[in-house]
Amino acid sequence: QCGKFLEEVQQIAKEKGQKCPTKV
Repeated sequence: QCGKFLEEVQQIAKEKGQKCPTKV
């Protein structure tokens, strides 16, 4: 679950142009 969530967050971060979003 955590892994999938992290992957989704990374994809969204890529779209937004962020490297490592601390707050989601």
